Amino acid sequence: MLQAVLAAVADYSTYSLGKKLMGDAIAPYMLFTLLSSWYLFFMAGRTLSNTMETVLTITALNDWPLSLASPNWKKGYTKALVWASLACVMRPTNALLWVFLGGHLLYRAKGHRWTVAMLASLITGTVMASNVAVDTRIYTGAWGLSSAVLTPVNFIRVNVLQSISVIYGVHPWHWYLSQGIPVVLTTYLPFAIFGYQKSRHNAETRHIGHLVLYVIGVYSLLSHKEFRFIFPIVPLLLIFAAKGLKETPPRWKRMACVVLLCTQVPMAIYLSLAHQRGVMDAMLWVREQQPASVGVLMPCHSTPWQSVVHAPDMDMWFLTCEPPLRDDELDEADLFYTDPAGFLREMDRPWPTALLMFDNLLPSIQSLLDAQGYREDARFFNTHFHDDWRRRGDVLVLCRE
Repeated sequence: MLQAVLAAVADYSTYSLGKKLMGDAIAPYMLFTLLSSWYLFFMAGRTLSNTMETVLTITALNDWPLSLASPNWKKGYTKALVWASLACVMRPTNALLWVFLGGHLLYRAKGHRWTVAMLASLITGTVMASNVAVDTRIYTGAWGLSSAVLTPVNFIRVNVLQSISVIYGVHPWHWYLSQGIPVVLTTYLPFAIFGYQKSRHNAETRHIGHLVLYVIGVYSLLSHKEFRFIFPIVPLLLIFAAKGLKETPPRWKRMACVVLLCTQVPMAIYLSLAHQRGVMDAMLWVREQQPASVGVLMPCHSTPWQSVVHAPDMDMWFLTCEPPLRDDELDEADLFYTDPAGFLREMDRPWPTALLMFDNLLPSIQSLLDAQGYREDARFFNTHFHDDWRRRGDVLVLCRE
């Protein structure tokens, strides 16, 4: 229910921002684009920090003053700063976006620069101080400055400065341009490019385009890249796509809408209902059957957890993947896949009542599991394809007799 509300807020804010940037005539094209985008449909229901970050970002952008000539710009700016600060609390890297927008606003403010700077300092400072106080209280049980937990600082230090994230994959600098944006937009990509070209004469839309390029450029400098990292700018890309669809010549517009529907909607349905559904179905089985203990022999974070099971007292474990302390050190999941049978013989956990795994792992540990009395209790289809060999095949649930 909460995810549906957040999705509705994000769509409404994007719709409003599109009309503010492109005019009211873009309204039907914005609705078509937002409701047919496979990526928005796929991501809106996911309980990721990036989803909340995107909702807060697009809400803040909708209130952000596009012109200081308006007599009510301070009210909108104040609201935008609150949403932007909360977005940075969710994911500190979101600050990159507001550094760009804030710098541009200061440049344009001229006689209002002191007001712009003071409001930004007061509101962001208050939100960040509250965040530090709450985190410190939760994690240390104290309120003192000596034990302060600086989550945003730790986030930047670990993920950016120490580059711990590279253990989860390293991508070439052009990944967002060659794979990230093309996959996220798919058939909307040419319309987004066309829409940007058609709106460059407007200073405000041109600035939004520069913001998109800036975010992609900065994120391209990071070694580890993911589709979800650019989620906050996807609504902006879809605004340009809606503009491109609006500017499509009338004789091609109907065909363009048909092509978009025939490509976007099937992708949304397949990726949301069929692709990798086995890991969800297996956890639903755990919730329904309530085994005494559960072990997940999969690459870490392959399945949802308590967000689906809702049984905090159940004995559950999975193969972990905490960052290694040394360059040559392997995490638990890597150690397991190096020698699955040897890992299980030497593990310091008791054998669980139920084991979850992908069926391509079974041949390497079949005899060991037979000796422990495990038999297949359930099998769930997971996916027709996967780029990770460890995640291929059906999801098996093996129970001890």
